Amino acid sequence: MKKYYSENWYQATDKFVKNASGVSDVKWCVADKHEFDIPYALIGHGPNKIVINSGVHGIEGYFGSAAQNMFLDKFAPALNKDFLRKYTICLIHVINGWGMQNRMREVADTTRGGLVDLNRNFGVDFSSPETLPQNPKYELAHDLLLSKPDAVQKKNALKSFRSEHLHDGAWDAISFGQYKHPYGLFYGGAAPMLENKMALHIYDDITCDAKSLTSIGLHTGLGRFDRKRGRVTRQLLVSHPASHKNTDYFADMLVGTAVVSDELAANGPVLLGDLVDCLEARYATPEIPVYTADFEIGTGEFPIMSPIYKRMDMGDARYDLLNRGAISTQTLQNLTESWYPSDPKWRDAALEGADILFAELIYRLKQR
Repeated sequence: MKKYYSENWYQATDKFVKNASGVSDVKWCVADKHEFDIPYALIGHGPNKIVINSGVHGIEGYFGSAAQNMFLDKFAPALNKDFLRKYTICLIHVINGWGMQNRMREVADTTRGGLVDLNRNFGVDFSSPETLPQNPKYELAHDLLLSKPDAVQKKNALKSFRSEHLHDGAWDAISFGQYKHPYGLFYGGAAPMLENKMALHIYDDITCDAKSLTSIGLHTGLGRFDRKRGRVTRQLLVSHPASHKNTDYFADMLVGTAVVSDELAANGPVLLGDLVDCLEARYATPEIPVYTADFEIGTGEFPIMSPIYKRMDMGDARYDLLNRGAISTQTLQNLTESWYPSDPKWRDAALEGADILFAELIYRLKQR
């Protein structure tokens, strides 16, 4: 499993292109004055498009890149001609290269300032401040999240906040996305980011002759991993209620994978500006069904502390940037561990989860 992981974006991209060149067509999305171009591999030439993207959140790209390299090495060579006439599998490699290289979940907005979460930046009307999505409950936590780092006091304060606001929606609202604080958590930006435009350009290319589109994003992260008490979970997160056709599609296809629906999405998207909802709105028609989900490899000591550590580490990084000009070594280490644990046990288990997903996906597609 170790051979699939990389140490930085450059190594990961070189490995991906070399692995993909032997079994697929490799294309690039290139932007002027942008260091981190996006390669993508097209396997097959069928009208039913299966897309697996990685690295929308930069630091998570280390896992996503490794999983895609494993797919190219283990699964792609075994696909037969009948399968390749029916399907095209596209692997989009590390959408947020800057974030991967800098061990950040977000991408820096060098034009307007702030740290933009790309998965809150898709499909948003940025034409004026009045049109931006509102998330007033986030305000209740903002000051606490960006308060001075303290491993004991801040952790306890976040535990208390969670206990007080778990049932009024404020705790969950922290991660929904907000468009007011450029250095706040889960900031969706003030305009479509270049990486956003590049990713959608790739999807436009893929779907131009599609009869259907299935898209799965590879993600990680619920908090720091503890080897003694740690656990590695794998879930396919579907941003629709259990009764939705998108949920039914994945539940029927991936019977061995935990498909987690979102009942809060009954009246519309809960996660603001995420790629999966953007893809459905952009491409779905009565003639072209679109099915989207995120495959989440989770980590954590136990369910309560995992998201607390994640939010604390993100807030500490922002405090450092705003008050010290740079993220401290300890904060960066904690931040990295929340999204891409260094523990070999976690890394092996994460790829085992991807292996199971890919095997089941290919098997089910062959039966259709």
